[in-house]
This record gives sequence, C-alpha cells and structure tokens, in this order.
Amino acid sequence: MLGKTHLVVGTAVTMTVMQPQSFSELLIGLGTSVIGAVISDIDVGTSKSSKAANRIIAISLVTVAIVLLLECFGHIGVLKLLQKNSSLMRAVIGALCFIGVCIFGKMQPHRSFMHSFLALGILSVLVAIILPIAVPYFAIAFLTHLAIDIFNFRKVKLLYPIHKGVCFRMFHATGIANTVFFMIGSVITAINIVRCVWNIIL
Repeated sequence: MLGKTHLVVGTAVTMTVMQPQSFSELLIGLGTSVIGAVISDIDVGTSKSSKAANRIIAISLVTVAIVLLLECFGHIGVLKLLQKNSSLMRAVIGALCFIGVCIFGKMQPHRSFMHSFLALGILSVLVAIILPIAVPYFAIAFLTHLAIDIFNFRKVKLLYPIHKGVCFRMFHATGIANTVFFMIGSVITAINIVRCVWNIIL
C-alpha cells in the first residue's frame, strides 16, 4: 500500500483500540501512530523509490515538530508526561538510538528488517525509553503496517533474519484496494479524533 494509506489505516486502528483520555495523550498518540504507521517504509531508499523514504523521514520530523510546537504554545501537557514518565537524558538517548536503528533499516532491502517483528521489538523498546505511554500507539500502528503489506505480492520478512517471507498475493500496492483502505481509514480516523475530543471535553 502507499504511504498515505498506511498512515491513515495505522492511525485509525490505533485510535480505535487506544481511545486516549486527555489532549496530551491524544496528541502523543496521534504523533506516535503516524510515525509507527510509516516508519517501516524508510527502507524503500534502497530500491527505486528513494523519494518515498525521504518523505517518511520528512513526515516523522514534521510530526515531532508539530507536537513540540503545540506543547510550546498550547501547553497541552506533553512535557509533563515526559517529566513524569521519563527524563530529558533518557529521551535524547532513546531518540538517538531510534534514529540509529532507522539508519540501519534504511540500508536494508525493502520489506526485510524494517518490516519484521525484530524491528518492532527493538523500536518499541526505544520508544519506551523515550516515553513509555507512547509504546502501544507505536506498536499497534507498526503492526498494522505489517498486516497490510502481507496482502501484497511482494514477500514481507516478518521473521527477519530468517530469509523466508510471507505474502498473500491479494492486492497490488497501487490498486483499488489501496484506494478503499485509504478512504475507510480516513473516515475512521476522523471519527475517532472527533469522538476522543468530544469525550475529553465532556
């Protein structure tokens, strides 16, 4: 599936499962879900689609920047959550290690390490070091990406470094299924955000 489809489907599933209970958790959940939903495709930089990998990096950086800006000007409580559940040093170390793993993943073949349970485990541990509350949002979105990709025609090495991959050969990445998933994911994401905001306000 295309990156935008992974983004909205991953966010839709994560928000449906998690149901954040505060504005700070909603913002952290959305930001982490976006990154978790698209970060796997950073490895397309080793194939023909290096522009897509750069787009993934840009999406991740913009997401972090938006969260930081909203915290700076809106004081929505992200910093308090960070101070309560982590520390600046832990967050910096975790973020640097996370970036290091992604650099390694970017150099691997598409749908290998960055599409594996091993990557999910390592990156989830690093997210836990940065901010524990964000882990389920990241992990669910990441798993959603893997789940969607196994329906395509190219094998996904879920058990990397084991060479054998999995694919169900049902959908093409740019076919009608991609459009349907994108539309459904967009609607569910919008409904979940509105519902969460409504519940928080009330």
